[in-house]
Amino acid sequence: MSEKMASAQFAPRRTIVPQKRFSSDTLAPGVLLERFHPGGKEGPNREVHSDIPGGQTWAETILLGDANDAFQLMIPDIRMPANQLWPLHWHDCWTAVVVLEGRCVIGDWYMQPGDVFIAEPSIEYGPLLIGPQGCRLLEVFAQGHLAPGGYAPEYRDHPTLQGGERVFKERSALNERNDGHSVLALADAKEFATGCLKPGAIWNLGNKDDPDRGIMFDTRLKPGETVAKHSYGDWHGILTLGGSLEIAGQRVERDGLLLIKPNSSVSQIAAGSEGAQLLEFARTSRGLKRQPMV
Repeated sequence: MSEKMASAQFAPRRTIVPQKRFSSDTLAPGVLLERFHPGGKEGPNREVHSDIPGGQTWAETILLGDANDAFQLMIPDIRMPANQLWPLHWHDCWTAVVVLEGRCVIGDWYMQPGDVFIAEPSIEYGPLLIGPQGCRLLEVFAQGHLAPGGYAPEYRDHPTLQGGERVFKERSALNERNDGHSVLALADAKEFATGCLKPGAIWNLGNKDDPDRGIMFDTRLKPGETVAKHSYGDWHGILTLGGSLEIAGQRVERDGLLLIKPNSSVSQIAAGSEGAQLLEFARTSRGLKRQPMV
């Protein structure tokens, strides 16, 4: 077998991306109800069990923003196989990782469902090692066009990095602290933050005085609690993690996401009989607060 043929054989399609949404409904002008695909951490059709070198992932992405905006906040929903290893790498924007199912290691932290990791732009972190039961996580990029980031040149032949478009380049002066290492202990780097989902928790994806920073926060609604008709000054997303919502005659359960364009009228929202756990996103600080409407 030629070297070229062998290389092609060893370069599987690393990440499966669905061609369309599981479902998408327009509730009102500028208000969409998107639903992530079912299947949990295994993928809709157990894709993560595919027997390929480096492991098969499955991912779909929600964007807050459109072509008229300077940038879009990107929210990939990623399903990953057991024991998959992604080496040290970086992204050139503020990045958040939220574990939804299963467990994974980032650096030296074994994350479990509900754990949150925040990294500043262009700071190398990792590795990311998926737990023995697989993992589903959200990887939130404050500015999607800066998400590719990079891997140091020594990882060019890493099995998991075959079969996709990767950026390989020399480490920055700060990231040179990782030369000769496979793991960066999170306590050794002040550019990271760790936490977990809990009522009222908020994470700034940017400097806290930057009006263009992305924002992510945890909201809890009691059974039957309502949110009056309102709007937002910028793109806003509301992901249901637990319980349910009722809006415009639609029931929104786990993995349902309201995608709201700036200044669009959002009908009253009511929590279901078990209440609701929500993870909300604002493209910028202008999309943070609810603006009451009559």
